[in-house]
Amino acid sequence: MTTTTSGPTAVSATALHTATERIIIRAAQDLWPDKEVTRGPQSPSVTSYVSQIRLGDERLMAKYSWLGMSLVSIMRGAGGSWQEVQTAQRAYADSGASVTAREAQNLEFLRTQVHPRVCDTAGLHRGVLFTRIATGTPLADELAARPWDTAALLDAALLTLGVLHDPPGTAQPRQVASIAERSVVGVFRRKFNGLSAGTYLRTLGRDSDLLEDERLEVVELLQTSVRRLIQMCSAISTRRDTLVFGDLKPEHVFIDGPRLQFIDPALQWAGGPQPDIAKLTGRALLLAIGHPKPHASQQIVEGVSSTLGRHMAGLPSHERAGRLRELMILWLMDTVSILSTCLNAPQGLPLAPHQQSLIRNSCAVARIVDRASALLIGSMAGPRLLDTVFSEVEHTARGVR
Repeated sequence: MTTTTSGPTAVSATALHTATERIIIRAAQDLWPDKEVTRGPQSPSVTSYVSQIRLGDERLMAKYSWLGMSLVSIMRGAGGSWQEVQTAQRAYADSGASVTAREAQNLEFLRTQVHPRVCDTAGLHRGVLFTRIATGTPLADELAARPWDTAALLDAALLTLGVLHDPPGTAQPRQVASIAERSVVGVFRRKFNGLSAGTYLRTLGRDSDLLEDERLEVVELLQTSVRRLIQMCSAISTRRDTLVFGDLKPEHVFIDGPRLQFIDPALQWAGGPQPDIAKLTGRALLLAIGHPKPHASQQIVEGVSSTLGRHMAGLPSHERAGRLRELMILWLMDTVSILSTCLNAPQGLPLAPHQQSLIRNSCAVARIVDRASALLIGSMAGPRLLDTVFSEVEHTARGVR
């Protein structure tokens, strides 16, 4: 894969937005020729293009993936020139192997299960996936509003996914259309295992509002952390006996009273539930660092620590150190990946508030990653490692204000 860099974009935000909206509207008109179709707002996203449409009196979410890459990568030229991207996209969208086609298949599979409850699919056409809008409040918003309930909220989400996580699970490989390109390790390796990874890292943040000395500090810390994490890749289990949700972020879980609903599955096989736990808890920690109230940040961190502590306590004693190490490596990989993606986002690409906050606090996050990866590559393991890292997160979160 060609790693993208900062600087002039190969595809402008305007061109990408105009072309994608045209594709979405045309697909909706083909599917529902007797309904009036009007476009709605674009949702901030750095991966697939997501927006609302109105179909008569009903609102739907529309999702479209360009070549299975992030929007940042497309805009930065990873898919070639805009003309080359559009040519390749026509075959990709019609292939039946696009990210949205596989997501539609996985939504269909998940609806046959008791848990988790997922959003309803309204249609799939020309690579555009239409789903009905999830009910309730995103878990990310609930964490911000009632941080004292963090542990209970995270536990509820993970408990709901227990049917998937318990080997051998309820699914056979043929029932699942794996979206491996969304896996934590897959994303990390695509970004940082190539020859151009050094150039990619050196140019991060050049289009951001970071001061140059801050930007250079982030780059230096991430360069060191990436080298360590690449060395630790062998700690990630190579078994494939557990089905994981794959893109378990707090904004992908909706809470409606006692009911939870999940969106944007990226199902894949792993050696345990660690990828889901790492992504959910790691993204919760990023929300803690960006929270405007220090006490709330502390409550979120304590809640995450409590959730991880309970998960580890439920494992056989001889597995705990290895599972914790794997989980934390996955957490750091995911954190580095999303931080670098946000820092590489071109001007004009809409970012969610928590992504904007991540850029503003990138020095603090990079310091945490540096410290945690140094501890991991050393001899520290077990509960002491968890306590030390979470103490570091709490200290850093207090210092960003």
